[in-house]
Amino acid sequence: MLHRILRRGSSRRTRSRRSFGAVLALIGATLAPHNAAAQLTLEAARATAHLVSPELRAAREAVSAAAARERQAGAYANPTLAYGLERTSRAGETNAQAIAQVEQQLEIGGQRAARREVARLRRDDASTRLSLVAARLDFDVASAFARAVAAEQRERLAEQTSVALAEARRVSEQRLAAGDVSGYVARRLRLEAGRFAAIRAAATMDRHATRRALATLLGLSGTAGDTITLPNAPPIIADSSAAAAVDSLIERAIRSRPELRLAALDVATAAAEEQLVARERVPTPTLSAGYKGERVADPARGSLTGFRGIVAGLSIPLPLFDRRVGAIEAAAADTRRVRAEGDIVRRRVTEEVVDALQGLRTVEAQRAALAPHLGEQAQIAVRAVHASYAEGEITLVEWLDAVRAYQEAESMYVSLQAEVAVRKAALARAVGAPLFPSPTSDR
Repeated sequence: MLHRILRRGSSRRTRSRRSFGAVLALIGATLAPHNAAAQLTLEAARATAHLVSPELRAAREAVSAAAARERQAGAYANPTLAYGLERTSRAGETNAQAIAQVEQQLEIGGQRAARREVARLRRDDASTRLSLVAARLDFDVASAFARAVAAEQRERLAEQTSVALAEARRVSEQRLAAGDVSGYVARRLRLEAGRFAAIRAAATMDRHATRRALATLLGLSGTAGDTITLPNAPPIIADSSAAAAVDSLIERAIRSRPELRLAALDVATAAAEEQLVARERVPTPTLSAGYKGERVADPARGSLTGFRGIVAGLSIPLPLFDRRVGAIEAAAADTRRVRAEGDIVRRRVTEEVVDALQGLRTVEAQRAALAPHLGEQAQIAVRAVHASYAEGEITLVEWLDAVRAYQEAESMYVSLQAEVAVRKAALARAVGAPLFPSPTSDR
């Protein structure tokens, strides 16, 4: 019956307001000055998550550590100051030698430049990983936000249905007392009321679970999630990629995805490390220079002779036993392994783009098919059904069918709206597009 009635319009919801104090304490400057009932926006949630995320904090420290290692890689080896004293004597004659010299390693095989290149690539790698963590966090926030909004809407629908059932039970009890309906009708209505009570409890649990997930991303406790005031509609995610051809999206993903940039950097780093190992095969000579003083004393002759001069030396390790053959082969194998892993990432990214695009189009088609049957006119029709049952113009079965159809259709539509937002975020992440118009410095 309701299928013929629910045809036109767009849905309207009454805005619920709750305390926002716990969120404001952490969001701080991310929101303009609002009162305690201010709604949390997706942009404010994202900004707060970026401020409190331990994953982002760890990634930023990794970048700092990599930058420091890059500076350290360019440092020259410290010189060595050596001092030696030698005294010998025979038959009353004494000989003393004192030598002070400085030794310096000379890396003539380009090892220092190779180390700096490896360190630079590792810093770029850490920066790319920071972008990857930020992109994942953006997706998690958008998904959690959309699902929390949808869960609250579903709970509100379940509450409305429970109110309608309570009114129907009141009317039914009056009719039963007057002998106008059978006991079966009253029992059937009580059974339906129990079923919808279970649906409402499940909706309440889902609401708490989604809010806890969102609160965790915002750095709040699980209980503080209930104090967040959310908007009545899921967030709007830019979907400029949805209309593009899949081949162009794959090409964009290959250019933009942090995972692929990271894979390319891993290959470059492995190749640089292979070059470093090869250059370490070149012996590193040590140059030494210093001062030498020598004194010879002969008590029998009553003479004392002294000599002064310089000392210089050069030592070179001989690659007789260790020619670094195993290390060079291992580095070459690592380069091939990392290159193969990059191919795996490329294939996975391609599959993610195709799956994300197909998933978005499927969900949008489902929402478009359901949307014309819902809206303000559908709510008017449902109220008319309630009035008709109260006046005895329709049977209980007809009323239950109408209420069940409306509740299930509205709940499904709410879920589809949230799923569209999540799928758009997934597609943006799959092609490497930013979810937010104003990217932070983490990008």
